[in-house]
Amino acid sequence: MSRMSTPEVTVLRRSLAGNTESLPAAAEERSVAPARLGLGTIGRHHPSFVQLYYAIEARRSNAMPLVIQFVSPSAGTGASMVAAGYARVAADDSPQPVLYIDCNASPAKARRGAKAQDPSTLLEVLRRGLPLSDAIRPVPDAVNLVCARLATGERPLLAFGGDRFRSMLDLLRTSYPIIVLDTPPTGMPESAAVSRYCDGSVLVVAAGRTRQWEIEAARSLLERLGGQTVGLVLNREKTLLPRWLGR
Repeated sequence: MSRMSTPEVTVLRRSLAGNTESLPAAAEERSVAPARLGLGTIGRHHPSFVQLYYAIEARRSNAMPLVIQFVSPSAGTGASMVAAGYARVAADDSPQPVLYIDCNASPAKARRGAKAQDPSTLLEVLRRGLPLSDAIRPVPDAVNLVCARLATGERPLLAFGGDRFRSMLDLLRTSYPIIVLDTPPTGMPESAAVSRYCDGSVLVVAAGRTRQWEIEAARSLLERLGGQTVGLVLNREKTLLPRWLGR
């Protein structure tokens, strides 16, 4: 596992708030290579997501596979939307598939008689001794992006356990150059605890809603548990950064 360098602030403006990009591969074993810093189809994404992607790339200290966590101090900041936007840009700029893992609570169960849509979770395939690829599926409208749900229930990370989670990431690193973890807010201790297994954590905060003390408390918790905060995304901002978020 590698670490990343100094944090930086990236702004995502309010116009993105309603542009949530859904993410759900049986991925083949492939050689791992660093993400390319080329143009390609990357220009079709919103500039703020492209800016975020390059800001994170600039902080990579080596070409090893990257596990990046997106987390927030509290609910309602749009962390999942930011994680999804970053993953899509990374996938367009990577020679190998990028993996997005949803570590949040499962959605409400379908009504009786409805056909189940979700495939097996990563926890389920591990329990059955099956390949991790059985829980991974391609994102329908993306060429190079795949996705998996960590586990079912209200607190998937708690159900998974630290040692099993770390072992799973070690296996996934052999197939994916970038792994994006979309995790619950740091109010759930297990969400902050998994930061120690990541190369860096990006804090997503909401303009006019997240207080400075919440940001500092979340950052302190991540670092106290062995993680590293490598960036701060100010989401849903109309115009300028608040002064206390200056570089």
